[in-house]
Amino acid sequence: MLLSFECFNDTRSGSQLNMTTTTNKTLATSAAISQINGVHSILAGVFAGCVTRSCTSPLDVMKILFQVSHPTAHRSIHHACQQLYVSEGIRGFWKGNLAGCFRLGPYAGVKFCIFDTLQSKSSAANAPHMEKAVHGAIAGMGATLAVYPMEVVRTRIIMQDATAFRGIHAELARIYTNEGVRGLYRGCLSGLVGSIPFEGIQFACYEYSKSYAVQQRWPPWRWPEHKRQLNSVDHLIVGSWSGAIAQLVSYPFDSIKKRLQVDTTKRYTGMLDCVKQVVRDEGAMSLYRGTLPNMVRVVPYAAVMFASYEGAKEFLSTL
Repeated sequence: MLLSFECFNDTRSGSQLNMTTTTNKTLATSAAISQINGVHSILAGVFAGCVTRSCTSPLDVMKILFQVSHPTAHRSIHHACQQLYVSEGIRGFWKGNLAGCFRLGPYAGVKFCIFDTLQSKSSAANAPHMEKAVHGAIAGMGATLAVYPMEVVRTRIIMQDATAFRGIHAELARIYTNEGVRGLYRGCLSGLVGSIPFEGIQFACYEYSKSYAVQQRWPPWRWPEHKRQLNSVDHLIVGSWSGAIAQLVSYPFDSIKKRLQVDTTKRYTGMLDCVKQVVRDEGAMSLYRGTLPNMVRVVPYAAVMFASYEGAKEFLSTL
């Protein structure tokens, strides 16, 4: 009887040991999969950021010129394009693009990695839209802090004459030498504040639109009988819609940020002082100056960003 009881204990101990080993293996596998997914998010994000920046650089250059120039400097988008082409040629429309890729590539990589990580750790399988908005806002703030100096460098390069450009490293060193670390983060507060509504609204709209399109099979002309999931064209449509809504809300913050970035004479003491001076001297609507070229930019920007990210991530998952 005693022998039988000992055998039972040995069997139970062996079963517990097997269960523990299986659990540990499952946890290790889950951790490895999570790590791989994180790497995929970063790589796909970097790829999407570089593709997006290169495709939309001319529109972004126009937006910045309108944001930081005097109201009388450019009569229209056509006039601004004409002036830039005459003074700097076709290359002027891609001025600062390399710095932009160094900024937007890592920015998108960090942003998508943070968002996907937060989504994977969400308590609910179908997280509420407010939770997705919070995740998007956190991802945007983290990415902004990570790569903000490159945005300052790119903005300064765009505002320079073509003959004054000496390279990204030289401009980075010049800002650090003359203005210190604070110069590399000039306007960062406005950028962080602006990233909250922009990325929050953009991600919430994008995720909601994706789920709605699949569940309701909308719009009908995009859903033939055999179709079961979104494709690249759908991601382009959903991304453009989400980006346009987010940009309308956050555009004034972006205008203030750009003014602070090029404020080498320290005309403004901070974000609130910049808002006060701009509204007093140029009117409240000046905060929306450049909205038209920016909306022309942001629709393809968001469309290409999300579509290229989804495509790259899908490709990486097959490797």
